[in-house]
Amino acid sequence: MENNELVSISQGALAIMNPTTPEKVLAAGRAAGLRKGSRVVEAGCGNGTILALWGREYGVSGVGVEAREDACSRAEETFRTAGLGDAIAVRCMDAREYVPDEPFDCAIAIGASHIWGGFAATLDALLSMVTDEGTIVIGDRCWGSDRTPPEFAREWPEVLTEYEILGVVREAGLDVAAVIRASDDDWDRYESGIWQSLLSWLAENPGHPERELVIDYLHRLQEEYFGYSREHMGWAIFVLVPGFW
Repeated sequence: MENNELVSISQGALAIMNPTTPEKVLAAGRAAGLRKGSRVVEAGCGNGTILALWGREYGVSGVGVEAREDACSRAEETFRTAGLGDAIAVRCMDAREYVPDEPFDCAIAIGASHIWGGFAATLDALLSMVTDEGTIVIGDRCWGSDRTPPEFAREWPEVLTEYEILGVVREAGLDVAAVIRASDDDWDRYESGIWQSLLSWLAENPGHPERELVIDYLHRLQEEYFGYSREHMGWAIFVLVPGFW
């Protein structure tokens, strides 16, 4: 079973596939200065919920890029249901291969930095998709402090502290306009949603040949979460704007 299939099983039913809320997503859009006519591209758009929220609230148009075919179908349905089918298109492809026809006003990757292998590479990729005045919105994991036990930090070498993220942002010539953090409740709700999706799949597929793999995946996620992630791992949306450097 490929990783994308595990993601679809575990998170496909989640409206927002990250530890955040519609209210926080809308707050990020406000901080990014979105308004009617703004053009937005989202890398790893999942089910399309974030672009749909911004489309309804701020009148944006744009493109959602997603590699998983089942998520692309759900995103298209999300946009149609929201009355945004003509305003927001879906490109079903690897975001690393997406080249926009013209630069956007805003580029975002919410929980999708794995596409490029980390925050810095994701920022570089998104910057190539926007105008010189464009804004960047990245939702990503971060260590809660620089005192994370090394045995945990070694498990996630691509994860940075917030202070390290600030350095990456400034190195790129940008400033942080806002940071919108996940709460403990956001984390619990997100992780619990994943576990419930996996448990439902297991109950519905008793004879699946890769059932043991899914069981192992569920148990590993829970061990990581209770073992160190809940205590040491943070998650936040960073809204980035052209800097004064």
